[in-house]
Amino acid sequence: MKAVYVTRTFDGASGTPGKVEVLEVAKPAVRDDDDVLVHIAYSALCGSDAHYIKDNLFPFEPPFAVGHEFSGVIEEAGAHAVARGFAPGDEVTGNFVLECGFCDMCRTEKRQFCEHATANGSAQAEYIVLKAAQLYHLPPGTSLLEGALIEPFTIACGVIDKARLRLGHSVLILGAGSIGQMLVQLARLNGASLVAASARTPSKRELALNLGANAVIDPLNEDIFARSHELAGPGFDVVLEASGSLECAQQALDLVAPGGTVILMSYYPPDQPIAIDLFKQVVVREITLSGLQLSQNNWPRALRMFSRVDVRPLISKVYPLQEAPQAYADLIAGRSLKLVLDCRDVS
Repeated sequence: MKAVYVTRTFDGASGTPGKVEVLEVAKPAVRDDDDVLVHIAYSALCGSDAHYIKDNLFPFEPPFAVGHEFSGVIEEAGAHAVARGFAPGDEVTGNFVLECGFCDMCRTEKRQFCEHATANGSAQAEYIVLKAAQLYHLPPGTSLLEGALIEPFTIACGVIDKARLRLGHSVLILGAGSIGQMLVQLARLNGASLVAASARTPSKRELALNLGANAVIDPLNEDIFARSHELAGPGFDVVLEASGSLECAQQALDLVAPGGTVILMSYYPPDQPIAIDLFKQVVVREITLSGLQLSQNNWPRALRMFSRVDVRPLISKVYPLQEAPQAYADLIAGRSLKLVLDCRDVS
Protein backbone atom coordinates (compact mmCIF):
# COMPACT_ATOMS: atom_id res chain seq x y z
CA MET A 1 0.00 0.00 0.00
CA LYS A 2 0.99 3.66 -0.28
CA ALA A 3 1.68 5.77 2.79
CA VAL A 4 3.12 9.20 3.57
CA TYR A 5 6.44 9.19 5.39
CA VAL A 6 8.76 11.90 6.65
CA THR A 7 12.04 10.78 5.14
CA ARG A 8 14.11 13.77 6.21
CA THR A 9 13.56 16.12 9.13
CA PHE A 10 14.55 19.76 9.41
CA ASP A 11 18.29 20.35 9.69
CA GLY A 12 18.76 23.20 12.13
CA ALA A 13 22.45 23.64 11.33
CA SER A 14 21.97 24.23 7.62
CA GLY A 15 18.34 25.32 7.64
CA THR A 16 17.47 22.55 5.20
CA PRO A 17 13.76 21.74 5.40
CA GLY A 18 12.50 18.23 5.91
CA LYS A 19 10.95 16.07 3.23
CA VAL A 20 7.83 13.93 2.88
CA GLU A 21 7.42 11.14 0.36
CA VAL A 22 4.75 8.65 -0.61
CA LEU A 23 6.27 5.20 -0.14
CA GLU A 24 5.15 1.68 -0.94
CA VAL A 25 4.97 -0.22 2.35
CA ALA A 26 3.40 -3.42 3.69
CA LYS A 27 -0.33 -3.31 4.37
CA PRO A 28 -1.00 -3.65 8.13
CA ALA A 29 -2.88 -6.71 9.32
CA VAL A 30 -5.36 -7.63 12.04
CA ARG A 31 -3.46 -9.68 14.61
CA ASP A 32 -5.36 -9.33 17.90
CA ASP A 33 -9.04 -9.76 18.74
CA ASP A 34 -9.45 -6.03 19.34
CA ASP A 35 -7.65 -4.94 16.15
CA VAL A 36 -9.55 -3.17 13.39
CA LEU A 37 -8.29 -2.69 9.83
CA VAL A 38 -9.59 0.59 8.42
CA HIS A 39 -9.46 1.50 4.75
CA ILE A 40 -8.72 5.22 5.02
CA ALA A 41 -11.01 7.42 2.97
CA TYR A 42 -9.67 10.86 3.86
CA SER A 43 -6.79 12.05 6.01
CA ALA A 44 -6.41 15.72 6.85
CA LEU A 45 -3.15 17.54 7.40
CA CYS A 46 -2.80 19.08 10.85
CA GLY A 47 -0.85 22.25 11.48
CA SER A 48 1.33 20.17 13.77
CA ASP A 49 2.38 18.04 10.78
CA ALA A 50 4.24 21.04 9.38
CA HIS A 51 6.67 20.95 12.30
CA TYR A 52 8.15 17.68 11.09
CA ILE A 53 9.74 19.52 8.21
CA LYS A 54 9.95 23.21 9.15
CA ASP A 55 11.62 23.05 12.58
CA ASN A 56 12.76 20.71 15.31
CA LEU A 57 9.69 20.77 17.54
CA PHE A 58 9.29 16.98 17.14
CA PRO A 59 12.76 15.38 17.19
CA PHE A 60 11.75 12.00 15.73
CA GLU A 61 14.18 9.89 13.74
CA PRO A 62 13.13 9.45 10.09
CA PRO A 63 11.70 7.68 8.29
CA PHE A 64 8.34 7.65 10.08
CA ALA A 65 4.70 7.58 9.01
CA VAL A 66 2.40 10.54 9.64
CA GLY A 67 -1.29 11.40 9.87
CA HIS A 68 -3.77 11.44 12.75
CA GLU A 69 -6.93 13.10 11.40
CA PHE A 70 -8.90 10.60 9.35
CA SER A 71 -12.09 8.88 8.34
CA GLY A 72 -12.50 5.49 6.76
CA VAL A 73 -14.41 2.27 6.32
CA ILE A 74 -13.74 -0.88 8.33
CA GLU A 75 -12.41 -3.68 6.14
CA GLU A 76 -11.73 -6.29 8.83
CA ALA A 77 -12.26 -6.53 12.59
CA GLY A 78 -11.18 -8.98 15.27
CA ALA A 79 -13.77 -10.90 17.27
CA HIS A 80 -13.56 -8.62 20.32
CA ALA A 81 -13.88 -5.51 18.12
CA VAL A 82 -16.98 -6.99 16.49
CA ALA A 83 -18.44 -7.63 19.94
CA ARG A 84 -17.90 -3.96 20.69
CA GLY A 85 -19.99 -3.00 17.68
CA PHE A 86 -17.44 -2.55 14.92
CA ALA A 87 -18.08 -4.49 11.73
CA PRO A 88 -16.80 -4.46 8.15
CA GLY A 89 -18.47 -1.66 6.21
CA ASP A 90 -18.84 0.68 9.20
CA GLU A 91 -17.74 4.27 8.64
CA VAL A 92 -15.44 5.40 11.43
CA THR A 93 -12.98 7.94 12.68
CA GLY A 94 -10.79 7.74 15.76
CA ASN A 95 -8.33 8.84 18.37
CA PHE A 96 -4.76 8.16 17.27
CA VAL A 97 -3.68 7.90 20.92
CA LEU A 98 -4.34 4.69 22.84
CA GLU A 99 -4.55 5.21 26.58
CA CYS A 100 -4.19 2.41 29.11
CA GLY A 101 -7.46 3.21 30.91
CA PHE A 102 -6.08 2.14 34.31
CA CYS A 103 -3.51 4.69 35.45
CA ASP A 104 -4.45 7.51 37.82
CA MET A 105 -4.62 9.99 34.93
CA CYS A 106 -7.05 7.87 32.93
CA ARG A 107 -9.22 7.15 35.96
CA THR A 108 -9.54 10.84 36.83
CA GLU A 109 -10.65 11.96 33.34
CA LYS A 110 -7.17 13.17 32.37
CA ARG A 111 -6.58 10.70 29.58
CA GLN A 112 -4.36 13.19 27.74
CA PHE A 113 -1.78 12.58 30.46
CA CYS A 114 -1.97 8.78 30.43
CA GLU A 115 1.22 7.35 31.88
CA HIS A 116 1.30 4.45 29.41
CA ALA A 117 -0.15 5.96 26.23
CA THR A 118 0.97 4.89 22.77
CA ALA A 119 0.28 6.69 19.51
CA ASN A 120 -0.31 5.54 15.96
CA GLY A 121 -0.03 8.57 13.73
CA SER A 122 0.09 6.79 10.39
CA ALA A 123 -3.29 7.66 8.88
CA GLN A 124 -2.00 9.39 5.76
CA ALA A 125 -2.09 6.04 4.04
CA GLU A 126 -4.42 3.59 2.36
CA TYR A 127 -4.87 1.51 5.52
CA ILE A 128 -4.34 1.66 9.26
CA VAL A 129 -4.87 -0.82 12.10
CA LEU A 130 -6.18 0.60 15.36
CA LYS A 131 -7.70 -0.88 18.49
CA ALA A 132 -11.47 -0.91 18.85
CA ALA A 133 -11.11 1.37 21.89
CA GLN A 134 -9.70 4.08 19.62
CA LEU A 135 -12.54 4.08 17.10
CA TYR A 136 -15.87 5.89 16.89
CA HIS A 137 -18.65 5.58 14.35
CA LEU A 138 -19.27 8.66 12.26
CA PRO A 139 -22.32 10.60 13.45
CA PRO A 140 -25.47 10.11 11.34
CA GLY A 141 -25.43 12.33 8.28
CA THR A 142 -21.69 13.00 8.45
CA SER A 143 -19.83 12.38 5.21
CA LEU A 144 -16.47 10.66 5.11
CA LEU A 145 -14.88 13.93 3.99
CA GLU A 146 -16.34 15.84 6.93
CA GLY A 147 -15.49 12.99 9.30
CA ALA A 148 -11.78 13.55 8.74
CA LEU A 149 -12.13 16.78 10.73
CA ILE A 150 -13.64 15.30 13.87
CA GLU A 151 -10.32 14.86 15.71
CA PRO A 152 -9.45 18.59 15.55
CA PHE A 153 -13.06 19.34 16.47
CA THR A 154 -12.54 17.47 19.76
CA ILE A 155 -9.75 19.95 20.49
CA ALA A 156 -12.01 22.91 19.76
CA CYS A 157 -14.57 21.43 22.17
CA GLY A 158 -11.88 21.01 24.81
CA VAL A 159 -10.85 24.64 24.41
CA ILE A 160 -14.42 25.81 25.01
CA ASP A 161 -14.56 23.62 28.12
CA LYS A 162 -11.34 25.06 29.50
CA ALA A 163 -12.43 28.62 28.78
CA ARG A 164 -15.49 28.14 31.04
CA LEU A 165 -17.47 30.20 28.59
CA ARG A 166 -20.61 31.67 30.11
CA LEU A 167 -23.76 33.12 28.62
CA GLY A 168 -23.03 36.71 27.55
CA HIS A 169 -19.23 36.45 27.55
CA SER A 170 -17.16 38.27 24.94
CA VAL A 171 -14.67 36.10 23.04
CA LEU A 172 -11.67 36.97 20.88
CA ILE A 173 -10.11 34.30 18.69
CA LEU A 174 -6.57 35.06 17.54
CA GLY A 175 -6.02 33.13 14.33
CA ALA A 176 -8.84 31.99 12.06
CA GLY A 177 -7.47 28.71 10.80
CA SER A 178 -9.58 25.58 10.84
CA ILE A 179 -9.76 25.26 14.63
CA GLY A 180 -10.23 29.02 14.95
CA GLN A 181 -13.23 28.82 12.62
CA MET A 182 -14.64 25.94 14.65
CA LEU A 183 -14.22 28.06 17.78
CA VAL A 184 -16.14 30.93 16.19
CA GLN A 185 -19.11 28.62 15.76
CA LEU A 186 -18.81 26.93 19.15
CA ALA A 187 -18.51 30.25 20.98
CA ARG A 188 -21.81 31.37 19.45
CA LEU A 189 -23.45 28.03 20.24
CA ASN A 190 -22.30 28.36 23.85
CA GLY A 191 -23.91 31.74 24.36
CA ALA A 192 -21.19 34.30 23.71
CA SER A 193 -22.67 37.75 23.18
CA LEU A 194 -19.67 38.96 21.18
CA VAL A 195 -17.36 36.84 19.04
CA ALA A 196 -14.44 38.53 17.31
CA ALA A 197 -11.73 36.94 15.21
CA SER A 198 -8.35 38.30 14.22
CA ALA A 199 -6.71 37.01 11.03
CA ARG A 200 -4.20 38.35 8.53
CA THR A 201 -5.88 36.77 5.51
CA PRO A 202 -8.97 38.52 4.08
CA SER A 203 -10.61 35.23 3.07
CA LYS A 204 -10.30 33.90 6.63
CA ARG A 205 -11.83 37.07 8.06
CA GLU A 206 -14.70 36.84 5.59
CA LEU A 207 -15.30 33.19 6.44
CA ALA A 208 -15.31 33.97 10.17
CA LEU A 209 -18.06 36.52 9.58
CA ASN A 210 -20.01 34.03 7.51
CA LEU A 211 -19.72 31.44 10.28
CA GLY A 212 -21.04 33.73 12.99
CA ALA A 213 -18.37 36.19 14.14
CA ASN A 214 -19.76 39.60 15.08
CA ALA A 215 -16.54 41.36 14.13
CA VAL A 216 -13.15 40.70 12.59
CA ILE A 217 -9.80 42.40 13.04
CA ASP A 218 -7.06 42.85 10.45
CA PRO A 219 -3.90 42.86 12.60
CA LEU A 220 -1.75 44.01 9.69
CA ASN A 221 -3.71 47.20 9.05
CA GLU A 222 -5.50 47.86 12.33
CA ASP A 223 -4.33 48.60 15.85
CA ILE A 224 -5.54 45.41 17.53
CA PHE A 225 -5.57 47.01 20.98
CA ALA A 226 -7.59 50.04 19.87
CA ARG A 227 -9.99 47.80 17.97
CA SER A 228 -10.30 45.50 20.97
CA HIS A 229 -11.11 48.44 23.24
CA GLU A 230 -13.72 49.61 20.73
CA LEU A 231 -15.37 46.20 20.71
CA ALA A 232 -14.98 45.01 24.30
CA GLY A 233 -14.04 47.94 26.52
CA PRO A 234 -11.57 46.74 29.17
CA GLY A 235 -10.92 43.55 27.24
CA PHE A 236 -12.48 40.26 26.22
CA ASP A 237 -13.72 37.86 28.84
CA VAL A 238 -12.08 35.01 26.91
CA VAL A 239 -9.14 35.12 24.50
CA LEU A 240 -8.38 31.96 22.52
CA GLU A 241 -4.95 31.94 20.89
CA ALA A 242 -5.13 29.70 17.81
CA SER A 243 -2.51 31.24 15.51
CA GLY A 244 0.73 29.72 16.77
CA SER A 245 2.32 33.17 16.74
CA LEU A 246 4.44 34.13 19.74
CA GLU A 247 3.46 37.75 19.14
CA CYS A 248 -0.21 36.82 19.39
CA ALA A 249 0.40 34.75 22.50
CA GLN A 250 2.01 37.81 24.07
CA GLN A 251 -0.82 40.07 22.94
CA ALA A 252 -3.46 37.72 24.36
CA LEU A 253 -2.36 38.61 27.90
CA ASP A 254 -3.10 42.28 27.28
CA LEU A 255 -6.28 41.79 25.26
CA VAL A 256 -8.08 39.80 27.95
CA ALA A 257 -10.21 41.61 30.50
CA PRO A 258 -9.35 41.60 34.22
CA GLY A 259 -10.52 38.28 35.64
CA GLY A 260 -10.63 36.81 32.15
CA THR A 261 -9.24 33.63 30.65
CA VAL A 262 -6.57 33.01 28.02
CA ILE A 263 -6.27 29.60 26.38
CA LEU A 264 -3.23 28.66 24.30
CA MET A 265 -3.69 25.68 21.98
CA SER A 266 -1.08 26.14 19.25
CA TYR A 267 2.34 24.71 18.52
CA TYR A 268 4.78 27.55 19.09
CA PRO A 269 8.39 27.83 17.89
CA PRO A 270 10.55 25.70 20.20
CA ASP A 271 12.81 27.29 22.80
CA GLN A 272 11.38 30.80 22.30
CA PRO A 273 9.64 31.97 25.49
CA ILE A 274 7.46 35.03 25.91
CA ALA A 275 7.67 37.51 28.79
CA ILE A 276 4.93 37.42 31.42
CA ASP A 277 4.78 39.97 34.19
CA LEU A 278 3.32 37.55 36.74
CA PHE A 279 2.43 40.20 39.30
CA LYS A 280 0.79 42.75 37.00
CA GLN A 281 -0.75 40.43 34.43
CA VAL A 282 -1.67 37.37 36.46
CA VAL A 283 -1.89 38.34 40.13
CA VAL A 284 -3.25 41.89 39.99
CA ARG A 285 -5.50 41.34 36.95
CA GLU A 286 -6.44 37.81 38.10
CA ILE A 287 -6.02 36.31 34.64
CA THR A 288 -6.41 32.57 34.18
CA LEU A 289 -3.83 31.27 31.71
CA SER A 290 -4.19 27.72 30.48
CA GLY A 291 -3.15 25.46 27.61
CA LEU A 292 -4.51 22.50 25.73
CA GLN A 293 -2.93 20.07 23.29
CA LEU A 294 -5.23 17.06 22.98
CA SER A 295 -8.77 16.45 24.21
CA GLN A 296 -9.43 12.72 24.39
CA ASN A 297 -12.07 13.12 27.10
CA ASN A 298 -14.30 15.05 24.70
CA TRP A 299 -14.85 12.50 21.94
CA PRO A 300 -18.42 11.40 22.82
CA ARG A 301 -19.70 14.96 23.29
CA ALA A 302 -17.80 16.22 20.25
CA LEU A 303 -19.46 13.56 18.11
CA ARG A 304 -22.87 14.69 19.35
CA MET A 305 -22.06 18.34 18.59
CA PHE A 306 -20.40 17.80 15.23
CA SER A 307 -23.56 18.24 13.18
CA ARG A 308 -24.11 21.66 14.82
CA VAL A 309 -21.09 23.20 13.08
CA ASP A 310 -20.31 23.65 9.40
CA VAL A 311 -16.90 22.24 8.51
CA ARG A 312 -17.24 22.05 4.72
CA PRO A 313 -16.07 25.66 4.20
CA LEU A 314 -12.92 24.82 6.15
CA ILE A 315 -11.72 22.32 3.54
CA SER A 316 -9.57 24.31 1.13
CA LYS A 317 -8.43 21.49 -1.13
CA VAL A 318 -8.49 17.71 -1.50
CA TYR A 319 -5.41 16.04 -3.01
CA PRO A 320 -4.86 12.50 -4.27
CA LEU A 321 -2.69 10.62 -1.80
CA GLN A 322 0.29 10.62 -4.14
CA GLU A 323 0.27 14.44 -4.18
CA ALA A 324 1.04 14.59 -0.45
CA PRO A 325 4.38 16.40 -1.01
CA GLN A 326 2.53 19.26 -2.73
CA ALA A 327 -0.08 19.30 0.05
CA TYR A 328 2.72 19.70 2.59
CA ALA A 329 4.28 22.50 0.56
CA ASP A 330 0.92 24.27 0.57
CA LEU A 331 0.57 23.61 4.31
CA ILE A 332 3.92 25.27 4.96
CA ALA A 333 2.87 28.26 2.85
CA GLY A 334 0.08 28.84 5.36
CA ARG A 335 -2.50 30.37 3.06
CA SER A 336 -5.06 27.58 3.26
CA LEU A 337 -7.38 26.23 5.90
CA LYS A 338 -7.78 22.44 5.93
CA LEU A 339 -5.90 20.39 3.35
CA VAL A 340 -7.08 16.82 2.93
CA LEU A 341 -5.66 13.73 1.25
CA ASP A 342 -8.02 11.40 -0.60
CA CYS A 343 -6.48 8.08 0.36
CA ARG A 344 -8.70 6.14 -2.02
CA ASP A 345 -7.31 8.03 -5.02
CA VAL A 346 -4.01 6.23 -5.57
CA SER A 347 -4.05 5.91 -9.35
